[in-house]
Amino acid sequence: MNFLIIGLGSIGKRHMKILKNLGDHKVIALRTGKGKKTEEHDNEIKADSEIESYSQISDYEIDAALITNPTSLHTDTAIEIAKQGIPIFIEKPLGKNTDRTDKLLKIVNEKNIPVMMGYNLIFHPCIREMKKLIQEGKIGKVISAKAQFGTYMPGWHKNEDYKKSYAANTSLGGGAVLTSIHEQNYLTYFFGGVTDVKAMGTSGNAIEIDAEEGVEILLKHQTGVLSNIHLNFFQKPYYRNCQIIGTEGTLYWDFRIPEVKILTDEKTEVVKKGNDYIELLDTSYTEQMKHFIEAVKGNKSPEQGLEQGIADLKVALKILKEIGRN
Repeated sequence: MNFLIIGLGSIGKRHMKILKNLGDHKVIALRTGKGKKTEEHDNEIKADSEIESYSQISDYEIDAALITNPTSLHTDTAIEIAKQGIPIFIEKPLGKNTDRTDKLLKIVNEKNIPVMMGYNLIFHPCIREMKKLIQEGKIGKVISAKAQFGTYMPGWHKNEDYKKSYAANTSLGGGAVLTSIHEQNYLTYFFGGVTDVKAMGTSGNAIEIDAEEGVEILLKHQTGVLSNIHLNFFQKPYYRNCQIIGTEGTLYWDFRIPEVKILTDEKTEVVKKGNDYIELLDTSYTEQMKHFIEAVKGNKSPEQGLEQGIADLKVALKILKEIGRN
């Protein structure tokens, strides 16, 4: 299959490597020069071809496209690709606002194009296990949940000025809320759509970026579950976890430990899902891409489609409104 990748930053290169490992796939990279090109090394997997404009896409038989450029460009890029009837994978989030999302949805529906959002944590073995345990009633009726993601942005890419990255700039769709939308998404995956939103931003300006660097969020879900999300870009060390509280017990997952714990008054059960957290993270990205390929072939419907991307973005924008960012 021939895949077009638009944006070859770190996440674009990750997806390209996975595609190459999954089969005899060809990758055509569209590099417009609008974004910063990352440094390439001789031992890196490279695209089979590179183009510089949308007009050159017709020179190739493209089976699907991956949109991995800055958040602010996602929707407009998807519209250009959708016009050509090409199946699309859009890295999360869908965009920095809902401008033109209705137009994108209209084109996608008219042309019957499969569109999948890049929420790899939905394919993480521990997230899958927690979903299964919730559905089985392992901890009784779920009442509330807490998710946390803390990371130190200045340490992400040692050789780059983090303040110039898309994640650090409001104009490019950055900030903790949109960049770290995974928690919001997987809690919706667990407990259904969001009916109410409350949020407050942190103060302190710890890393001096042009976007929110920390936020506390409360979400009310359709199922009645109340979830709390803490996100920040200033925490040392890296921290990501999820706690789900039910009437009969608690589920707990720590990203850096490849297991899910089931805690009750009587005992603690441990469900091992692998050997280490890097293995599970790699699995999540690989399984996500396998799913997209099957969706392109028409064998499956995208598990996290465009409608979910739009719904998640609308909730994220409500959070940003709550903290006074828009």
